[in-house]
Amino acid sequence: MRWRIALPPLAVIWIVGMIDKTGAGVIAADGGFLSALHLHGKESLIGFLTTATLLFYGASMPVWGILIDKFGAKRCAVTGLVFWAVSTTIAALAPNYGVLVVGRALLGVSEGFLWPLSNALTARWFPRSERSRAKSIWIGAINLGFAVAAYLINAAITLTNWRGAFFLLTILALVVCVPVALLLLKDDPTKVRRMTAAERAFIAADSTDVKLTRDQKRSQLLTWPYFIMIIGWIANNIGVYGLASWFPSYLKDVQHVGKSTASAFVALAFVLCIVVSPIVAVWMDRRGRKAIFSVVGFSLAAVLLVLCRVIPSADFQLAAVIIAIVGIEGMTTLAGQGVLHSMAPERRMGRAAGVMIGVGNFVGAFGATVMGAFIHAGGYPAAFGFLIGTFAVGAACAFSLHRLRY
Repeated sequence: MRWRIALPPLAVIWIVGMIDKTGAGVIAADGGFLSALHLHGKESLIGFLTTATLLFYGASMPVWGILIDKFGAKRCAVTGLVFWAVSTTIAALAPNYGVLVVGRALLGVSEGFLWPLSNALTARWFPRSERSRAKSIWIGAINLGFAVAAYLINAAITLTNWRGAFFLLTILALVVCVPVALLLLKDDPTKVRRMTAAERAFIAADSTDVKLTRDQKRSQLLTWPYFIMIIGWIANNIGVYGLASWFPSYLKDVQHVGKSTASAFVALAFVLCIVVSPIVAVWMDRRGRKAIFSVVGFSLAAVLLVLCRVIPSADFQLAAVIIAIVGIEGMTTLAGQGVLHSMAPERRMGRAAGVMIGVGNFVGAFGATVMGAFIHAGGYPAAFGFLIGTFAVGAACAFSLHRLRY
């Protein structure tokens, strides 16, 4: 029963959330948008649209984590979703670049509840032996959102214009996500009648739900493995949002493909992530150790991007970038969440996730802007070089955690 109650609402909200966050990258490839806001040839400013969202997204997460632990998932989700709709409306009506940045920043604050809420609910609703598989469902929804974003946003632009695409996101937040949160999100399995006593006992028997002293609460986030995990998560987020933000433009500018073909390649990359994540999740739950999967994912992505710089074949480069996306979003994202659940108890999961993922997103937010600067200065090979170094750092962090048996 826990699988049918806890996961569907998270999946729906995540799909729409990823369409929102990556929609700016798709819209940025539209000529009408670039002309209206005078952004032709200004890659750094275009990249900053994603950066602004992620900066406020990351900065708000520790606060959301505290609020979720204190007031519950449903209240926080509904509050965030209402402001989420306001943010996309501001973007749709933006008369200039500055107002658009304000709208994207508000979107970041509004969506900041997603990671701490998802981790807190996963910790409450599933025993440790099932959490990787449970997370693979809503992380799969993240990848599905990535996959369908280009199709949906391009269709909205074709039928209306770039402003209509932002209005569509407002409608999705109010008509789809708010009702889902109100009707389907449940904070606590012990208060849901459909949950049997046996199922509740099964969850509790394999959990980290322990009471902490005041000193333990203060010291929980002050261990060096936790800081190493944060650095690895920064590397992960630079990869996820850097690749997702610039992949549509890469397809147009380097591969010279049209919008429909570009949408198909974007979808292919994240559909492959959806396929890979559950397989990785099963292995992680069986092994009980997660960090090694981050080592593999970071290393795979780095090697493929190195090969992109030395092999001139356009077809190979396209395949390599797609597989690199799978290595990061299909493996390291899930494994990083798994390591977090190995460290933090359920009672503190909202806070622990808020700090780790918030700091990771805040610092990682600069990835899209830095990639834009590298693209402007030296093209996509220079941007790939930046990612290669980032992934090497991520692999080193993950290997350190693996040696500590996480």
